[in-house]
Amino acid sequence: MKKNVGIIIGIGILVLGVIFFVLMKKGPGKQEQKDGPEPENTIATVQEVTLSSLPYRIAATGTLEASEKIELFSEVQGALKRTKIPFKEGSSYRKGSTIIHIDASEFSAQLKSNKSSLVNQIAAMLPDMEMEYPEAARNWENYLLNFDMEAPLKPLPEFRSEAERLFVIGKNITQTYYNTANQQERLAKYYINAPFSGVLSEANVNVGALVRSGQKLGSLVDTSLFELRLSIPASQTEYLRKGQKVSLNTLGGETEFQGSVVRINPIIDQNTQTINVFVNISDKTLRDGQYLQAAISGEEITEVYTVSSDLLTENDNLYVVKDSVLVLQNVTPINYLGDSIVVKGLKDGQFILGKPIAKAYPGMKVIPEKR
Repeated sequence: MKKNVGIIIGIGILVLGVIFFVLMKKGPGKQEQKDGPEPENTIATVQEVTLSSLPYRIAATGTLEASEKIELFSEVQGALKRTKIPFKEGSSYRKGSTIIHIDASEFSAQLKSNKSSLVNQIAAMLPDMEMEYPEAARNWENYLLNFDMEAPLKPLPEFRSEAERLFVIGKNITQTYYNTANQQERLAKYYINAPFSGVLSEANVNVGALVRSGQKLGSLVDTSLFELRLSIPASQTEYLRKGQKVSLNTLGGETEFQGSVVRINPIIDQNTQTINVFVNISDKTLRDGQYLQAAISGEEITEVYTVSSDLLTENDNLYVVKDSVLVLQNVTPINYLGDSIVVKGLKDGQFILGKPIAKAYPGMKVIPEKR
C-alpha cells in the first residue's frame, strides 16, 4: 500500500513539474501570439532617371577691376594750375582732354631762349654756306624764314652731301637743335592728357599746390569696361575656353550681367591649386572693386543626371530602388552646383530615392512613390 502511495505522489510531482515548466516558458502575463499582418513597409519617394547632356558649369566669386586704370605721376616740378574740368575726385574726362596743367612759364622761357640761339647760329652760318654750298644755303634760308618761335620745332633741312653735314655739325647747329628738341619734349610733360575716357578716382593735390617731380597726383579709371578675376580649381580647366559666355550676378542676386572669358592663366598656384580666369564685362552700373558671382558654362558633358547633394552617401553611392528594395549604386560626381551634383554612372529608367530616408540600409523594403 505504501508502495502505491509513493508511486502516486511521484507521478503528481512529475505532473506539477511539467505544468510549472510550461507556465515559466510562457511567462507571466504573456499571451499567446496571434497571427496578424506584417508591419507596413516605409514609403519611399522616388524619381525616374533620364540621362541628358548638360554644359559643365563653374561657379566662382571675384572682384571687379577696371580694365584701364592708371596712376598719374608728375615728371616735372611747378605749381598746379586750374583746368577747365576741376581736378577733383569723381571728375569725368574725355580721351585727350587735359587732366593736369603744371605752370611751365619758366621752362617755356628757357625753350624760347634755346630756339633763339638756334636761329642765331643758322643766320651766322648762312654767309659761309652760300660760298661753299650755294644750293644747300637756299634750303637753310627758307628754314630760317619759316621759323616760328611759338610753334613746335620743325626738323632741320636734309643734308645733300656728307660735306654739308660736317659743315653744319662744325657750326654746333645740330647740337643746339637736339638740345632744343629735348626741351620741347619736356615741355609737353607739364600737361597730362587723358589717354582714355574715364573718371578721376583719386586726387591728391589742389590747385596752386607745388607739384614735385615723381609725386603721385591721382588715379584715372575707365568706367565703361571691367575685368573680373576668378580663381578656378585646376581640375576644372579642361572645361574652360576663351570666348565662353559667363553669367554674372551681384552678391544679392538682384541684377544679372553677361560677360565672356578673355584670358586664362596657364600657371597653377601651388598654394591653392587654382588658376586665374579673366572675364570682360561692360555695364555703366558696375563699380571698380565690386563683388560679383560668376557662372561659366563650359563644354558639354553627356549621359549625366542631376541629383540633390543630400542623396549622395559615403563613397559616392546613391540608393536605387529595385523591386521595392533599396540597393546602393556607386556613381561618379562630375559637377557640383550648389546643393546639386551632376553624376555619371546611372542608367535611363532606373529609380532612385527622391528624398533621404532615415536609417536607410541596403536591402530595406520600401513602397515606391513617384515624385
